[in-house]
Amino acid sequence: MALTKQSRYTFYVLGLLLLSLIAGYLGGQSGSDGGSSQAVASSASSSKAAWIDKIKKAGVLRVGCADAPPTIVVKSDGTCTGPDLIPLQNLADGIGVKVKTTSTTWQNIVAGLQANKYDVAADLDQTVERSLAIRFTHPSWSYSGVFLVERSGGYATSKQILAASKPVAVPQGSTADLALQQAKAKGLRVDNFQNAASAVKAGRASGVFADLPTAVDMATKDKSLGIVIPDPALLVRHVAYGVPATIDSRSMEIINVAIDNSVASGEIDRAFAEAGYRDADSLGDLEIKS
Repeated sequence: MALTKQSRYTFYVLGLLLLSLIAGYLGGQSGSDGGSSQAVASSASSSKAAWIDKIKKAGVLRVGCADAPPTIVVKSDGTCTGPDLIPLQNLADGIGVKVKTTSTTWQNIVAGLQANKYDVAADLDQTVERSLAIRFTHPSWSYSGVFLVERSGGYATSKQILAASKPVAVPQGSTADLALQQAKAKGLRVDNFQNAASAVKAGRASGVFADLPTAVDMATKDKSLGIVIPDPALLVRHVAYGVPATIDSRSMEIINVAIDNSVASGEIDRAFAEAGYRDADSLGDLEIKS
């Protein structure tokens, strides 16, 4: 049958519509595939551990640490040792890098992390103030704050120590320092716990306010010093590791796995015990009781 001009036009239009529909369908399929590819790429990008990759590329995990025996001990050469470095060593072993420690002070440890002087700040108390500037990992242990006094000083309670005319010595910028300020106690701020103990020995302070492990270490080494446990408590803290505020979530997850495994295995507890740490219920003759 011969087609009229109108019929040919009609078929022409229908052909164009059909081609358009086919093109649209294929384009939709292509767009859908492209969208899936983009979603996969986005997912892959979000799963990258950029912070960890940077450490692996450098071949070293840089750790900033301040003196707080026995958990962290700063040696004469400026390097650090101690039980609270175990999770970081396990992390380094897991990603195939070395650990390099750098000593600092409690006053400057957060600023050093922000200035990229090291990748992690070790043995750092979790506080709201610090969390405004950096991020915290899962905790590795916790402690309470105690007083360290001379046995001959006549102090047997926290009330007596806080009411004394002499100030309480404390490392400037430490969590113990902040707790004393919150308690509105008179404080003598020094660089580290050793200088704080020296201030007590010199008669310039009534006592030292310190974390329990540090107090145990110092009282064990110096029998003239004893520990007074505050009642009520002035300070209880979880201790973790400070990392840059910009760290990616995947890297944070990897760090936390290393910490959690170190805690769950009992490795940290065994190291604390080997370092001579005692908890508050087993101080024995280290404690001064009223």
